[in-house]
Amino acid sequence: MAEKRTVRFVKWLIKVVISYAVFIGTGWLLGRIPAQKIGLSEDMFFDLRMFFMLFGPIYLSLIVKIVLTILAAIKHKEKDTAEQNRGVLLAVTAILMLANLSNAQTAADLSSGLIESKGLKSLNRSKRYNLKGKRFLNVFLPIAFYMLILEILTLLVCIVTFAPLSNAASNAFIFTIVLTALLLLLIPLILTFISGFKGDKAEHERKRDKERQAAVVSGSLVLETDPIRRKQYLLLPKLLVLAVCPGAFLLSFLVLYFTKNHQDQLAVLMLRQPFMALAAASIFAVIPLLMYWANCSGTSLVQRVYLSENRLCYTGHSGSMDERVEFAFVLLRLKEYSVGRRSICIRGIFTRKTKDAYGTHQKNAFSKTLWIPRTFPVEQERILLDFLRKA
Repeated sequence: MAEKRTVRFVKWLIKVVISYAVFIGTGWLLGRIPAQKIGLSEDMFFDLRMFFMLFGPIYLSLIVKIVLTILAAIKHKEKDTAEQNRGVLLAVTAILMLANLSNAQTAADLSSGLIESKGLKSLNRSKRYNLKGKRFLNVFLPIAFYMLILEILTLLVCIVTFAPLSNAASNAFIFTIVLTALLLLLIPLILTFISGFKGDKAEHERKRDKERQAAVVSGSLVLETDPIRRKQYLLLPKLLVLAVCPGAFLLSFLVLYFTKNHQDQLAVLMLRQPFMALAAASIFAVIPLLMYWANCSGTSLVQRVYLSENRLCYTGHSGSMDERVEFAFVLLRLKEYSVGRRSICIRGIFTRKTKDAYGTHQKNAFSKTLWIPRTFPVEQERILLDFLRKA
């Protein structure tokens, strides 16, 4: 192994010497050309030749590496650089977060640092799962890194040779370097997070399937959401967000637009007031309605009811990865229940068990009202209502 490394190092050293010899010789030949013929001063032409001889082999090798990376991707023979460099990117991200946290001076800064640390923890956990977009990253990472080096070297050459640079040129260099660095850092982190999210979600689904199978084996009836009824259940919040709010705002805008030149008339002025209020309400109602839609969507998707003899257990979860909180409500005593158009309301005494990344917590008997979306299959819902009538 040591002999192979020595041979490779000698070959690399020979290539470096030959490359520099070629570029130095070319630079010496270029020095035979008068600077005035190419419209440059003697000092500027001298600096360019020096940089050509110093950085020429580096430029050439980087460009060749970019071309070879693209050709390898076309032939599907790219190296697995994504997995190798993912740890490096996470380490760089951790260093940047620590540097940001070290400058914290207010409670908001500390809260931001806490959120960043949780994000880093989720990213680190994501390394356990297969990386999505690996083929893309195997090409993107080396090319972006080589481009970043080329941009920095070009900036250095321009600063020394063409100083002082104009504001437009300086801003262009800074923008391209910062953009390349951000893409080099953010795209792998985003894909890592997506990989972790999907992998954790699939793992949690397998866990829920095992729980369902165990409940069925023990004789319990498992009630789960029917996709068709869930789609019908989500129709109302979807219409509110995508149709009612935009429609109310558009109607108000049209009325206010066509009456703007007749505000001197009392009737028109009185007409405009409710439409102004309607426009404001349609704008401010978007976020609450989006939250309502998200709550309906999430609750109806993950809810599950376990029914056994004299026992009702309502389970679900919120969040994902390290922020996931699983809950289970067990009905001890039923006070009353009612069936609405969209949900079943159950009032009674429950025990609650929650599980998160920090452990399991339990709350003994307490009064609670459960609102269960009516997304179960019709037959399962009938069984649930029969159970409640007999409870």
